[in-house]
Amino acid sequence: MFNTSIKFIFIFFIINTFNQSFSKETKFEKRLQKDIIKLSKISGFVDNQSQLYDDKIIIDKKNSIIIIYNHGSHTPEKRREECVKGAGRIPEVISSLHNKKINNMTIRIYRMCSGVRGLGDHHFDRVHKLFVDEGNPNGFIDLIDYDGIKLYDKVQQHLRRRVVIDTIDNLIEKGYDNIILSGLSAGGFLSFYLTAHFPDKINGSIIFNPAAFQGKLSKNAYPPRQVLRDNWEKEMSKFSEINSLVFIHDDDGLEDSTTLSFLTQMNKVQTINYTNFGCEFPLGGKYKAHIFPVYPEKDSCFTKWEKKNNYIVNYLNEIFN
Repeated sequence: MFNTSIKFIFIFFIINTFNQSFSKETKFEKRLQKDIIKLSKISGFVDNQSQLYDDKIIIDKKNSIIIIYNHGSHTPEKRREECVKGAGRIPEVISSLHNKKINNMTIRIYRMCSGVRGLGDHHFDRVHKLFVDEGNPNGFIDLIDYDGIKLYDKVQQHLRRRVVIDTIDNLIEKGYDNIILSGLSAGGFLSFYLTAHFPDKINGSIIFNPAAFQGKLSKNAYPPRQVLRDNWEKEMSKFSEINSLVFIHDDDGLEDSTTLSFLTQMNKVQTINYTNFGCEFPLGGKYKAHIFPVYPEKDSCFTKWEKKNNYIVNYLNEIFN
């Protein structure tokens, strides 16, 4: 009788533990899908005023060049990020390319809102213990959460990667063959990473001031994001060729030509150092050069300088000649 009771309690414990794990895992996936649905309502094709329009008007998909713009990251992991305000909006230098022709192909701009929520408050104690108490930041890569998923894979930037690739696959299924990624800051780092890993889906990328998660130079970088940034650099450094156009400024404050020097080791990476391009810091230099491409919103100095040099159009002509 006693052994039977012990056996019953043991079985109850196993079932209860399983149900709790399943429930929590489902909660994580539900939250992720909820964020994706929310953000998908403001993602899509936009005109030069960043207004959404139905892609049914695009008749010739084979002769369309789709530039998918990835916003930066400026909110905590536990908050969902949108892409329509401040530094998250599409820079004029990209939005102004709407309907432009490249060798009889038409450029279309796709606003990609992928800022789903990442790590939550309940993860921070474990992360703090690992980083501060144990002094083992790289151990974060292998740290397993309650549902069997690595915390590393739940960082916002990793989840964004999944959302963007799903969007690209959907566009390809619709018949869009010519995909270019673009992005500022964390969106730029993400675009470069995806261009490296999916050359069969992505023709190239146009990147402004790439900086992953507060940047290598930041004194207040969030540790998990910093580990992910350094690991992504190691991953990307293994590639001998990545087709990308990258704009870098040495007064960025987050990443500069030194921290991004690994880019120059790869074939097909064109780096444009615009440190001395002659414009004053936007917003009184509060963010240094990091936000040059997006401020001010209209008639920005960066936009005028880039169009004068025609780097982006020349780059697209090289790809789609």
